[in-house]
Amino acid sequence: MTPERRDVAIIGGGICGLTTALALERRGWTPTVYEAASEYRPIGAGILLQTNALLVLDRLGIVDRVREAGVPLEDNLIRSASGRVLTRFDLDRVERADFGYGFMAIHRAELQRILLDELDAEVRIGMTCEAVTDTETPAVRFTDGTQIEPDILIGTDGINSVVRDAVAPNVEPRALDSIVYRAIATVDLPEQYRTRGLEVWGEGTYTGGAPTDADRFYWFTTAPESTAEGRTDSRPTKAMLIGLFSEFPAPVPSVVESLDTETVLSTGLADVPPLEQWHRGSVVVAGDAAHGMLPFAGQGAAQAIEDALTLAHEITTCGESTAAFEIFEAKRKRRADRIRAESHRLGALITIQSRVGARIRNLAVGTLPDAVFRRARRRRASRTSLPETTASDQHFDIR
Repeated sequence: MTPERRDVAIIGGGICGLTTALALERRGWTPTVYEAASEYRPIGAGILLQTNALLVLDRLGIVDRVREAGVPLEDNLIRSASGRVLTRFDLDRVERADFGYGFMAIHRAELQRILLDELDAEVRIGMTCEAVTDTETPAVRFTDGTQIEPDILIGTDGINSVVRDAVAPNVEPRALDSIVYRAIATVDLPEQYRTRGLEVWGEGTYTGGAPTDADRFYWFTTAPESTAEGRTDSRPTKAMLIGLFSEFPAPVPSVVESLDTETVLSTGLADVPPLEQWHRGSVVVAGDAAHGMLPFAGQGAAQAIEDALTLAHEITTCGESTAAFEIFEAKRKRRADRIRAESHRLGALITIQSRVGARIRNLAVGTLPDAVFRRARRRRASRTSLPETTASDQHFDIR
């Protein structure tokens, strides 16, 4: 029996919120999304979508649009700062051969645009959540005085989630002693880097990126806060960046030279410690609100996208929010928490500031057999959260 379609509110209109809304719509729901930003603007940097994210987007019927808007990658290299190749991920050999999709890079704003285009749901902008005042019969207050009382409340409002405060009070993100810069650079890339992802592991500095179209490259770097003069809200100077990366392997120096520092985004690095639970009453959190993670495993968006599909499926099949949330958490929490912990360990390893420590790390990674990496990549993709299609998912598979 198809459950009664109740009022669903989603707080947060980022990648997780919009994907959750789309997954619900594909099943006949009519959610409302509340986004704090006053408008959706084409700003931001890039995003790497790994195989598991693309498998979910395929289920939602939008993977072809996403692929057309981004760049499917042929491989991904990890190099030392001196240019030595530590390992190479041949994406045809594992991901495409076994699962049909490799990795792809896309501008975050493009992915957001596709999700908005696909949605019929109302997306209300300029709606900043101030507090969730009740979880059993959800009640939400916004900073403009608006109050809503949906039947189901989903918090996808990011790492500093207000909704999470009602589910798991007194949880604060954990900061890493590092700062991250992100930007889209307009640059004439050498041919071999036009379909290649790149990571370079230095001493306390981790940089890289991937092409998002023919002449644009999504660039990122982390650096110790001391390098950035201890401020997480300051833009780097061109001289500082050139000084850091002039001796790095191609195409990093040319990418850095082409940057407009006015467009560089600068943030601190933090993740969310493990939550005891992801839901309370008729309120649930997902994405970064539930398991915000460091970027080093490249899985933040992918895990949020997996959450979206699973959550929509359970809400549809269970018919009762508490039961749906319990099953959602049981299916997703262990995997997301494990990947978040992996990202935290990788972050500590990749951002080692000791020269000796960095050399030992690079030597160890460079001597690991390719089979170890292939096995880990295959395991991650094979465990993607892809619920079975059921009769209640009447709008589920539109391919």
